[in-house]
Amino acid sequence: MSRIIISEESVFTDLQASNKEEALKVLADSLLEQEFIHDSFYESLINREVNAPTGLQATDMGIAIPHTDPKHVKQDSLAVAVLDKPVVFQDMVDKENSIEVKVIFLLGLSKSTKHLNILKQIIELIKEEGSLEEISNMPQSDLYSYLSETLSTE
Repeated sequence: MSRIIISEESVFTDLQASNKEEALKVLADSLLEQEFIHDSFYESLINREVNAPTGLQATDMGIAIPHTDPKHVKQDSLAVAVLDKPVVFQDMVDKENSIEVKVIFLLGLSKSTKHLNILKQIIELIKEEGSLEEISNMPQSDLYSYLSETLSTE
């Protein structure tokens, strides 16, 4: 099984973005620069977000776990952003609801079967009260180390 790469270049803290599209563009561009995704990834991601939103209200704050079709991915990868101010995503359960998202986990996965494993790990990571608050206050290098150690990339 191929590894899911979490690179330091794709972990952002205090990311300034005025909306979800801008935040997702920064994350997607970081993966594109490292040649982990095809240049069609971002547009596909935005289109998918309209029909299948990825916002989720966790215990401490809103998160989003956006992803798109595996055909837009060259190498399994994950980009993460802690935003300086939350941006609005639609709720994955009820797209009529808006969620103020502070942390984004952008998945670039080449097989849809891999989504379930990494999603379970992200849910484990965030389900304890206070864990997202802790993540959102980490310096960038600490956050990168924490994610690298916590999320199994196999």
